[in-house]
Amino acid sequence: MQSSTPQFVSDTQPKKSNTGLIIGIVVAVLLCCCCLIVAGGGFYLSRRASSAVNEKLTAMPGLLTSMPGEILTSMPEMTTPEPSSPDATDVPSDSTIPADAIPQGGLGDEIQRAQAWTYSVLAVVTSGCNVPVAKDTKIEVTQQPDSAGVWKERWTVACDGASAVAVDVTFTPSSNGITDIKVDVAK
Repeated sequence: MQSSTPQFVSDTQPKKSNTGLIIGIVVAVLLCCCCLIVAGGGFYLSRRASSAVNEKLTAMPGLLTSMPGEILTSMPEMTTPEPSSPDATDVPSDSTIPADAIPQGGLGDEIQRAQAWTYSVLAVVTSGCNVPVAKDTKIEVTQQPDSAGVWKERWTVACDGASAVAVDVTFTPSSNGITDIKVDVAK
């Protein structure tokens, strides 16, 4: 006679392990945490950098208070024709921009130099020049106007109490009479 005791058949298939899934979830959570930390740190650093630039700009008494908007609105009405235009006129002698407020020289007129000076000040302040000095800044034309009227100048911005900082200024006239100005700290 046979016994009626149940016999258990062992599974030949191994148990599935969730170890891989758990490791994947842990890695994903850690990556998300790292991304949040990096994003928070980037936000914090950008706020600090912005704050530092603002502090440096406000430490320059009166230098930027009249640039660029007030200079342009306080100027007598005038046009800025292309240098080669037969209608080109000199800037009126009753200009409201003091001679030592913007660097002298180069190929640009007073308005172009005032705009380029504003951009240059912003560029050199981030390079350690706390108090740029316009009257001691030297302008050297590095590329004469080409067929499109584009020319380049190197401005060596004098800094009160620090080393001078050189910037490359590119003037690009457009068909609407406005000159685009690009300033880069020289390498």
